[in-house]
Amino acid sequence: MTGARPESANGAIAGDVPAGSPRLVDGVDPDLMVLPAPARSKRLATMTVMALAVAAAIALLASLRSDLAYFTQSDTAVALGEATEVDPAALTSNAYVSVSGSPMASRTVEYSRLFGGTYAVFPLAGQRRVFVQVAADDPVRARQASRREFSGRLVTMAELGGRYASVRQHYESIGVPVTGETFVVLADEPPGSYGWAVGLAVLCLLFALINLLLLLRWFRPIRIEREITA
Repeated sequence: MTGARPESANGAIAGDVPAGSPRLVDGVDPDLMVLPAPARSKRLATMTVMALAVAAAIALLASLRSDLAYFTQSDTAVALGEATEVDPAALTSNAYVSVSGSPMASRTVEYSRLFGGTYAVFPLAGQRRVFVQVAADDPVRARQASRREFSGRLVTMAELGGRYASVRQHYESIGVPVTGETFVVLADEPPGSYGWAVGLAVLCLLFALINLLLLLRWFRPIRIEREITA
């Protein structure tokens, strides 16, 4: 009759470790201990970039709030009637509206977006409270001259941000009174045309979540089995 085999301190029976299995010392694999630790500077730089990516995605998502709110509106435009009869105090920004009036060709300003084409901005005759923005593509240009009905998104020049700074400066230089509270109808932009904002918002949200999960995983402690069974 043979004697009982001695047990190790962690409860495993000596000699029962399968061949090729790692032998743990105080619950730590010696092979892992000899690997070089990652450089602290690289680790910190990687985590900083990931954190900045999360912040940028959240900031972009926040900037899409008004676009998302406009997308959820009804596709039935609120009729404002003739531009000369519009009361600016009764207007609500970020609404889908329709307005009537004759474009003032002599007060038309064109500007270009880096990735969005060229647009023309002009006031409607008889007033300076409501301007209209239309696409200035050549096939459309001739049709705009006789057009009197415009439907689209109603916003203020201040809400259009820096891209309208040059437009405002030009109008001020020729004596046309405009302010950040001057309204602009972005013609031919119904709520349904803002589906891109939903896609971009989803992309930003996924990007932020993925980076947050990676950051949390980085700080998660590694689980090591402290007992080897036969």
